[in-house]
Amino acid sequence: MKLSRTRCLIFSMVAAVLCSLSTSFLSAQTLHRFGQSVQPIYEGFERNSDGSYTMWFGYLNRNYDETPNVPIGINNSFQVAEGVTTAGQVDQDLILLDPGPPDRGQPTYFYPRRQQFVFGIHVQAGFVGKELIWSVSHNGETSTAIGTLERENIWAVDEGVWGANRGRGTSGRTEIEYVNQPPAVRMVGVEGQLFASIGRPLTLRVFASDDGLPGPYERERRRAMESLPNNLPTVGGGIGRNSPKSQSVVNYVAADETGLGLTWIMYRVPGQVHFDSPVTALRVTGEETMTTATFSQPGTYELRAYADDGAYTRSASVTVEVR
Repeated sequence: MKLSRTRCLIFSMVAAVLCSLSTSFLSAQTLHRFGQSVQPIYEGFERNSDGSYTMWFGYLNRNYDETPNVPIGINNSFQVAEGVTTAGQVDQDLILLDPGPPDRGQPTYFYPRRQQFVFGIHVQAGFVGKELIWSVSHNGETSTAIGTLERENIWAVDEGVWGANRGRGTSGRTEIEYVNQPPAVRMVGVEGQLFASIGRPLTLRVFASDDGLPGPYERERRRAMESLPNNLPTVGGGIGRNSPKSQSVVNYVAADETGLGLTWIMYRVPGQVHFDSPVTALRVTGEETMTTATFSQPGTYELRAYADDGAYTRSASVTVEVR
């Protein structure tokens, strides 16, 4: 029996659509170890007690192995604008204002996968109605994040938002019960920048403390989360990373143990840095901890220590000139 030409055409179109959907699904499930872009992400804003705001940004490095180093400049910069739609898309009538500095404290070294609440930008109350646009270009693709102070019911963040986004949940508490204060952290014995030599460990000391909230996390629940299977396909070889669960910048497993953890990261670096103790669990009452950093090549490095109570993080930075 022969099918009419029209019916054959319909069947061909349906098959093409199904094939396209299948291909798209498989592509979405593929873990790319390198060759992908970096997507800046606007996390939301906090209102400060003096009426100013802190706008929080993070990013998604779509690679599982590749850690791009994108210097501040045309490929990693901020602009200030008006005329962005509420949906977060750039309007055709976008008005770029005086851009100010392209450097707003953003990282230049991008760890793999999703990194949340990496840095905050302080703005005055008069910034309402304007937008901060962070653009990062890598592997031939430019991606942007648009930060706004509008729509407070969507973009305002508190402990519940921080905890939920970072896998802690809200523990069933209501908004009025969010009394957790962010941890405090500071460098010890640092006045200005430090100096180091290639291959020679540099001692770094940090003091951190917290109010004890939300406290240690249920270890069995954390183990259950970490034991979930990861059967997604991979592409391109690599050095063995195959799970996004091991890609967090701030490793709050340390915070799970005592209620406060400290993590060292490379923030702006011309080369590699080895920390002998990158993640440490601390007493919430306050504790000084020490690590050593060893540098691979000369240049100016910015390193950051993140104090983490399982919900909030706060950081302290140190600049090191390696000769």
